[in-house]
Amino acid sequence: MKVRYRIKLILLCSLLIFLALTLSLPGNTASFFADMELNLEKQIGRNSYESIIAQMKVVELPEAEMERLNNIFNRLVQVCSRRKELKFTLTVVEEASVNAFALPAGYIFVHTGLLSYVQSDGELAGVLAHEIAHVDRKHGMSAIKRQVGMALLLQIFLKDAGEQITKIGNLAINLTQLGYGREAEYEADRYGVYFMERAGYSRTEILNFWYRLVEESGGGGNPGILQLFSTHPPTSERIKRIKALPPTPTQ
Repeated sequence: MKVRYRIKLILLCSLLIFLALTLSLPGNTASFFADMELNLEKQIGRNSYESIIAQMKVVELPEAEMERLNNIFNRLVQVCSRRKELKFTLTVVEEASVNAFALPAGYIFVHTGLLSYVQSDGELAGVLAHEIAHVDRKHGMSAIKRQVGMALLLQIFLKDAGEQITKIGNLAINLTQLGYGREAEYEADRYGVYFMERAGYSRTEILNFWYRLVEESGGGGNPGILQLFSTHPPTSERIKRIKALPPTPTQ
């Protein structure tokens, strides 16, 4: 036992010395933790994705419709800043409510209710761009860090604690349902408009989407629409802020 303990101690010391030397080099500390956080985000995102597809029915759309949807999605992904470090995916799930949501690491889900509700490619692009913006601005991971703490996340990551990662993945799912907070939603609106316009769509489309939702939700006749409103800031304020955004640069 003493020999095994000494071996473990030597290995641990060697690892600590290696990390200390590595992190002492200029610029390496930030890079080390950034890479570690990215890998952690990918683990949490993948775990959350698998949990969702186990609970909800994934829908295979007709080929032409899926091609159209992927084309819209890919155009948006190509203009976001994290397109090279993440593999963004789009999954359609059977759910009547008018909604879409994003998990960490680029896993975007869209409800069949949303696909039935939108009246143009631009409206759909506006909603998808908003969800891509949540990932691009790391709203999911920021919310998780506030809930759990970065130190604990890194400890879990280093220990490869699968059970704890599953719990954090479930937390990520709950956070998407509760919303990330008003400022995060406003930021996702702002970047979403930027992405959709860079991809060739007009902000008028997403404004039309919100105007119609406001009008149709007034009578309370569509529970699916009311669900979308329940986790977002006041729509009138969102519309006002979107209209006030400066034009998106062409380059």
